[in-house]
Amino acid sequence: MRVAYIHLPRFPLQRLVLEQPSFSGKPVVLLEDVKGAERVRFVSRAASAAGVRLGQTGAAAAATVPGLVKRRFDDEAEWKALRTLGESLLVVAPAFQLDAPDGLWVDASAAHLFGGEQAFREELIARCNVAGFRVKVVIGSERFTTQALCRFGDGAIVAAQGGRLLAQAPLDALLGAGLGDDVLGPLKALGLSTLGEVAALPIGSLAARFGTHGHLVAQLARGQDDSSLTPEVLPEVIDEAVALDWPAEQLEPVLFAIKMVVDRVCARLQGRQLAAVRLTVGLTLEGAGLTALPLVLARPAAHSKLLLELIRHRLTDLSVKHPIAGVRVIVDEACPDPGRQLMLGDAPAGDAQLEVVLSKLQSALGEASLFSAEPMARHRPEAAWKLAPFRPPDTGRPSDLWGAVDAEWTLGAKREEPAAPERTKERQQTNDQLALLAAPAAVVPPAPAVWEGPRGKAAAGPNEADVMDVIAGLEVGAKWRGSKVKAVAEAVLLPTTLEARPSRLFREPSVLHAELTSSGLLASVTLQGRRRRVEAMEGPERLVGQWWSPESVARDYYRVQLEGVGVLWVFKDAADGRFYAHGIFD
Repeated sequence: MRVAYIHLPRFPLQRLVLEQPSFSGKPVVLLEDVKGAERVRFVSRAASAAGVRLGQTGAAAAATVPGLVKRRFDDEAEWKALRTLGESLLVVAPAFQLDAPDGLWVDASAAHLFGGEQAFREELIARCNVAGFRVKVVIGSERFTTQALCRFGDGAIVAAQGGRLLAQAPLDALLGAGLGDDVLGPLKALGLSTLGEVAALPIGSLAARFGTHGHLVAQLARGQDDSSLTPEVLPEVIDEAVALDWPAEQLEPVLFAIKMVVDRVCARLQGRQLAAVRLTVGLTLEGAGLTALPLVLARPAAHSKLLLELIRHRLTDLSVKHPIAGVRVIVDEACPDPGRQLMLGDAPAGDAQLEVVLSKLQSALGEASLFSAEPMARHRPEAAWKLAPFRPPDTGRPSDLWGAVDAEWTLGAKREEPAAPERTKERQQTNDQLALLAAPAAVVPPAPAVWEGPRGKAAAGPNEADVMDVIAGLEVGAKWRGSKVKAVAEAVLLPTTLEARPSRLFREPSVLHAELTSSGLLASVTLQGRRRRVEAMEGPERLVGQWWSPESVARDYYRVQLEGVGVLWVFKDAADGRFYAHGIFD
């Protein structure tokens, strides 16, 4: 198995400077407690050039460099930051393993997808650079070999057996394999300083003198490492936080910190192929605890630019009484993000504008002010939805509607996919019934409908007036002149099952004043005093409700192409034999 090792020199200091740019170029040390004394764990280049050394006490380091910046080393925080970087690399690699506090292994089995291992290595370096880190990357077959060469060598791609390349590596390279000074101390006492010198010794002699540790040291020095990469277990909740250099009273430094946090959150989401649905933005106020701002997205997203714009809008209207000392972003809910292929003419900026508008409405009117249409399992289309509190669509959840539009079922047929036994039987019966009902039925021609009433919108009822308003706004083509009406030919009927639904559904079906052909189909429709020729009809699609229900319906739905208007969704009611307009396709 091929693995890539990523070494981030002085990673905790790189992260500190990235989060607090004011420390750039200054002498900085990270301190930790060792046997009751505060000692230096990491040293910046400026502090190292001034004489500060690893292992010094904090007092000695401060005496060496006036104005030395001292910060505590937080092992857990560094481990989380390293894991965040590893999650962001899941976009190009299937797995990673941490080597805290300044390295990680990455599964390089997908290198062929990038054109080879060299291109894969460059991709890893580029992504780490985008995150703001300087790195070294080596690809090899053994974990210890790639780790030692990355930390102490200049290689990039290691052949299957790279043991000979370890000859010049120092003995301290064994510290990366989990061996401590209790093992390296006796070896150094023998005058050994490189792995090449250890490899020259007989394995039996080292095993006899140092036991199992000696045998392990001999194998590692020869590049023989049979350990495998153990993928890290990803946390369930995505949570990122940043502390500001000093408490901020202006918006700009807060937005700078939020951008950094949002970039990390989106990188982790993209690595997991997820999109955020609900977020919580937390502001740590100096001396006043945490202020939480909930954020609900109109459409699941994992793009930092969009999320940052929404958070900026929420913060613009926010008033706090204390300076802001830190920011935090938590992903409360996420869903799978399979991606979306853009087509010619698509405008991704429109989605961002929609998100901003919805966020403004929530900010001004409250989260409960937004509603959405929730589908319901009803045969009557006008009763097949209800108003529900706004909630973004869950792309990973199949619909609970009838089988013709369900992700797991097709009309009258069952896919070979596992499902709950009880629900399987019930839903399959529903689909079988719908398949029988959807078959085209013979049309019984009713008596010709003649409308002798007044013409125009003034004579229309409330439902008909609503229909006319919509149709009037969709008129295209040449104006119709009543004096030039000619006999119309019979419309072409295409016997297809209709699955699409109109983009505009009228509040109530409105009766159509129509002329019928000898076969009972629509020949023309009179709307707003104008006679519209029916150019084509598709259907029927039969919708039948429960006969025992007081709201039982029996309708044959058609898609009707009207001259100069567009496509209407029309049905013929079995109760009275009349045609009704129910919607329009934009």
